[in-house]
Amino acid sequence: MKKGQGFSFLVFCFIILGCSSKVFSENDSLFVFGIEDKLKKLLPDSVEKADSLARVLITYAEDSGNDTLASSGWYFRGEAAYYQGHFDFAGDCYEKSIGYLNGIEKPEKNAIYFNNLGLTRYFKERYNEALEAFLKSSEYERKTGNDYGFAQCLHNIALVQDKAGRYESAEKYFDHSLNIFLELDSLADAAAVLNDYAIYLAGRGLNNRAIEKYGEAIEIYKKIGDSEGIAKVKCNIGALFLYEKDYAKSASYLKEALDYFNTHSSSSYLINIYSLLGDLYYEQGRNSLAVVFYERAEHTARNMGWNNLRQKNLYSLFKALKAEGDYEKAIDVLETYSQLKDSLIISNKAYLEETIDNELEKDLMEKEFNLMRARNNQKNLILIILGLMVILGIVAWFLYGRSNLLKKEKEKQVLQQKIHQLQMNPHLIFNVLSSVQNYILEDKKDEAVEYLNDIADLVRKLLDVGDMELIPLEEEIDLLNKYLKVQCRRYFQKIDCGVDFRVISGSRYLLVPPMLVRPLIDALFSKGKVKDNQCPGINIYYEQKEDGLELTLENKGVYVKNDISKESIELIEERLSLLSPNGKKPRLEIIDLISEDGKSGSKVRCRLPLITKN
Repeated sequence: MKKGQGFSFLVFCFIILGCSSKVFSENDSLFVFGIEDKLKKLLPDSVEKADSLARVLITYAEDSGNDTLASSGWYFRGEAAYYQGHFDFAGDCYEKSIGYLNGIEKPEKNAIYFNNLGLTRYFKERYNEALEAFLKSSEYERKTGNDYGFAQCLHNIALVQDKAGRYESAEKYFDHSLNIFLELDSLADAAAVLNDYAIYLAGRGLNNRAIEKYGEAIEIYKKIGDSEGIAKVKCNIGALFLYEKDYAKSASYLKEALDYFNTHSSSSYLINIYSLLGDLYYEQGRNSLAVVFYERAEHTARNMGWNNLRQKNLYSLFKALKAEGDYEKAIDVLETYSQLKDSLIISNKAYLEETIDNELEKDLMEKEFNLMRARNNQKNLILIILGLMVILGIVAWFLYGRSNLLKKEKEKQVLQQKIHQLQMNPHLIFNVLSSVQNYILEDKKDEAVEYLNDIADLVRKLLDVGDMELIPLEEEIDLLNKYLKVQCRRYFQKIDCGVDFRVISGSRYLLVPPMLVRPLIDALFSKGKVKDNQCPGINIYYEQKEDGLELTLENKGVYVKNDISKESIELIEERLSLLSPNGKKPRLEIIDLISEDGKSGSKVRCRLPLITKN
């Protein structure tokens, strides 16, 4: 809208409303339809004009006491905000429009308004609210006999069920919505369902079935001549091949999708493609290119205000910058990532995908090695250049080396401080406090007080060992007991988690790295599937052998996905490699426990060197 046009447009709106007041009193329906028709023509190309007219409509409706007209005004304000990507505000507007329809028999409008409300909440990862809205919409669609709208609701419910981890239910809804669209010969919608169905299958590791669904979607899009739909599917296929490490195929599909969206703007897909290309180049060790594409994704997502898309991409950018050796910029990105993550946890009580902050400890170790190599290279360079000036060279090297070392140590401390802040996982604190709240609401004050004491005791102990590389074995056993006690109470409201420690050695003088198996314990509680909703039986053993200290973690009745603890295992192995005297990287041995009924649990075993107090 050009300067000066906004005021003229508002005057025009008032003239329409003023001249139409008599018509409105005689024939409400014609007036409402006329205004709605005008607003529909303005969207999505003139969202500012549409929002202005909708606000005028709301003011007029509230003054005249017409709820139907007020509902339409708020609905179109929500539409204008939706097309601008302001999903939270759009959802609030849809809720107001629904509120004005209470007591008014408008099932068709209710179906549309609830569906749009569900979409806005879904885009902001408020999945419980989204599911409730989609279910309401489906009720109204069935009431009006709108099979097409009902199929759309089933499709949306499938997406939410997938996010909630209810996979069988999600697949059922995908199948039902697909069948209805095919019966209605609505091919574009059927292809969209197939695309999302394939994404769901790929997320479960069913890649062959996912490729089949993607292929069916592309065939439909080709049949109806939808180039944008084809580009979206190719983007998703590129992502699938990337995770299968078929980099050539991944690059081919992603570049085809990028070529289309560079000429046909779609910010959300550009962000996704940029981030995937960053992952592709990072996996191949081409860190400079990875940084370029991660930065493009961050720039686009930041401009659109889509913080949920920025979160993972920022952490990927941090890793790529660190791999490039640009530590100053990496620290700035890490700071932004940390602030964004905390704000999302505070503002959104819905599901948030767990981040990979535990990798930061590994990153710090790599940073320490890089600092040492950089210092040694600088020492050698100074010695070569100043070799002929022995005395002056030694003094100059000492002063320069000391100054540079202090600078790098300060840099290291800054990063260490940030990692300590992230290691006190706010997600854990939030959840355990929620458990305390449940005790209070259930009037279990004694249990609440006892649980708070357990939490305080654990946090105090974690802070005590936060800067230690090694602690006595007896302290490690006590710390793990405290941590398991808190986790058991959090998930099962029980004190006894069935945890057993047996130490077979003169352990008083042995030292071990603190909380070494914490990532595996977290996986058992938060990501594992617990049989019959029973507390997992966890046994941790330390046994002294001739060539080292053997650590075994055994669980029964818990099933963990194959890929869920990849980063955790790498982190544990990296910590163990620092303790190995010959620099050999140790491996974790993972063994399935088999019973008569099939797989009943798993066992993880590793070997630590014998380290004793001086």
